[in-house]
Amino acid sequence: MNTKNLETLMAIIETGSFQKAATRLDYTPSAVTSQIKQLENELSIKLFEKIGRILSNVEQLHNYKKDVSEITGTLRLVAPDSIFIYNMQPLIKEILHTAPNIRLIVNSLPSHEINQAIVDGTADIGIDCDKGNFPETLVHKSLRSVAACLIASPFIDPKETDFITPHQRKPFAIIGNEPKANYQTALTEYLDTKDIVLR
Repeated sequence: MNTKNLETLMAIIETGSFQKAATRLDYTPSAVTSQIKQLENELSIKLFEKIGRILSNVEQLHNYKKDVSEITGTLRLVAPDSIFIYNMQPLIKEILHTAPNIRLIVNSLPSHEINQAIVDGTADIGIDCDKGNFPETLVHKSLRSVAACLIASPFIDPKETDFITPHQRKPFAIIGNEPKANYQTALTEYLDTKDIVLR
């Protein structure tokens, strides 16, 4: 193993960027990138995500290859209110049970801000409805499918529950708490396509 590559890695961690490490070591930025690639290939691990920033915690390097129950550090999780309310309690319980030594920080974010929170490093994991247009720098994985439904008063005229027939004018509105949420956007697009207008 080339010790210069390790010195370069330490310089990146200490300075916070490839550019600053290159300046400190009097290397070109491409030389720094090349040394890190060599080190990643030699160790068979990915040291840095390709989003132009260092993985924020040095602890991630220390945690590599540890059993999950031994991992330490902070995990920042974000999701919209609707997902926190209906889906997150079992997941949070499982995270804390499986990795009891981590500090878990959970925050609610509007759906349209979740990808950016991951990209800019203010969150480590985001859970959201599938947008279908993830930035290339993010790793995304489908967890499960969840059905959405509309809920109405039992006194509503059953004919008004038809959202299939096009060109309708409905005498009621839909109440939602996240106007830019993915499900709300998808519903609005669907209603527009069907020319179904709500009051």
